[in-house]
Amino acid sequence: MIADDMTAKLIASMRALRAALAHAPTPAADPLTTCERDIMRELARGASNKAIARAPMLAESTVKIHVRNILRKLDLTSRVQVAVYAAGHDIQRNGAHALSQESTQ
Repeated sequence: MIADDMTAKLIASMRALRAALAHAPTPAADPLTTCERDIMRELARGASNKAIARAPMLAESTVKIHVRNILRKLDLTSRVQVAVYAAGHDIQRNGAHALSQESTQ
């Protein structure tokens, strides 16, 4: 269970990120490496660094570096923001970005 004050902070953070993403220009190229996109998908699922490191046999410290790089490249400050970003950009299982409905209209 999440405390009420933390829930409010989480919702405010998600709303602020969504607003920032709505006004952010779409980058011409994906700034993330394939490995970083894989890790971002796992972060979006709520996996810990330790759990992420198990599958590709990475050191947990390597995962931490990738997480730090993801946050820096996407100008985000938390794992929650990474999950919201991944959902908002419809990060697919194969690592590609799916076109959103608004970009196809």
